[in-house]
Amino acid sequence: MLRNGNSPTIHIRNDRQRSILEYLDQQHKVKVTELSKQFNVTDETIRRDLETLEQNNLLIRVHGGAMKPQQEGFELPMMEREEKNFKEKEMIAQEAAAMIEEGDIIALDASTTCTHLAKALTHETLTVITNSISVTAELANKSPHIQVILTGGYLRRESMSLVGFSSDKIIDDYHINKFFLSCSAVDTSWGLSESHEMQTNTKKRMSQISDRLILLADNSKFQRKSLVHLLPLNRIDTIITDHKLDPEAAALFKKQVNNFKLASE
Repeated sequence: MLRNGNSPTIHIRNDRQRSILEYLDQQHKVKVTELSKQFNVTDETIRRDLETLEQNNLLIRVHGGAMKPQQEGFELPMMEREEKNFKEKEMIAQEAAAMIEEGDIIALDASTTCTHLAKALTHETLTVITNSISVTAELANKSPHIQVILTGGYLRRESMSLVGFSSDKIIDDYHINKFFLSCSAVDTSWGLSESHEMQTNTKKRMSQISDRLILLADNSKFQRKSLVHLLPLNRIDTIITDHKLDPEAAALFKKQVNNFKLASE
């Protein structure tokens, strides 16, 4: 018997499946190959176990394994996210900055990677639309000819961002050349996903008024799924990631996205 948060009690009669969940609680992510060796069964048997557990909302299957489900609305605080993969985000930001031309109208989401991008900008003339207070603070110290449009909305302290109906309404009035965004997870089958619904809605609105969508994602985001679907992968024009991404995963994404870049070290 297992109780998942506030959901009704779920009966797991299979001891192996119960052990998989216990292992997942410790590791947060598991691989099919590891589990098949550990339990001395075939990969196909483990995949069936994971499918059963996913149907009971006890895990999320990802390429090659499974991960713990995320609660809607959960986001790591900004400072904690800033510290994760710091160097990789810096390299990605430098690569992204090279794609921006003087006079561009760009949008930056409320991700820590886009905060790095705001720091990396050396341009004299830009228009930047953002719902990120951190991005806005960085741009305040840049060229006076960089026009910053901060959307309104409700403050989400975890991400230092503005979201909600009033934010989305403001976004609808603009046009964007290039939208630089990140996400909680990106998967070859499910595309981009987020952990928070209102954050997702804001990014969807920005994507709808943008000519080009450029995903900035460090290696930890790939072949994972989060709670709320954001965009299909075929909507993305360019992916910029770092050299730590698994080569097999990189090859899969290169087949689906026309422009796939590994940031220079």
